[in-house]
Amino acid sequence: MLIIAALAVALLVFVGLQFRPANAVAKKQASLIQGIEKRSASRIQRLLSENYVDRWEFTDEEIVEAVVDVGSQFMALVVTEEDQTLEINDGVAVTTAKLVISGKPVGPAGQEVTKRVNQLKTPFTFTWKKESFLPTSWRLVKIDNPGLPEHLYGYEPGDIRRAMRGE
Repeated sequence: MLIIAALAVALLVFVGLQFRPANAVAKKQASLIQGIEKRSASRIQRLLSENYVDRWEFTDEEIVEAVVDVGSQFMALVVTEEDQTLEINDGVAVTTAKLVISGKPVGPAGQEVTKRVNQLKTPFTFTWKKESFLPTSWRLVKIDNPGLPEHLYGYEPGDIRRAMRGE
């Protein structure tokens, strides 16, 4: 009986550690990067808050379309995070990391994305918010990098896909 109680306590401690905010956000961040690499709209969408908004005023659906749109310019895409930090305060977590893009771009757009992102001096910031009492309720509310242009020169999410289809 004592062994069962000890195992139960060990299991509770293990589960409790897995649900610590730092671990939960780190897992969400890793899943986001994997979603970007795989160009998985469904995986990225699951991680986003319905209240997502960034400086380009993209909604949660538009940022997913833009990420998948740009990702379509790669046969293989690898996104590596360097110098990652995480700060958590009052249900808001901010992850900063320099992103390094590599892989096999299939055209000039992919090559330009690789060049521009890899030349950025400032890290990306990913702002996560805990949306309920559940330990897994962390959702992405904003992505930013001050080194990116304020204006996207008329780009709308899906433009690359539409151009490829001849629309």
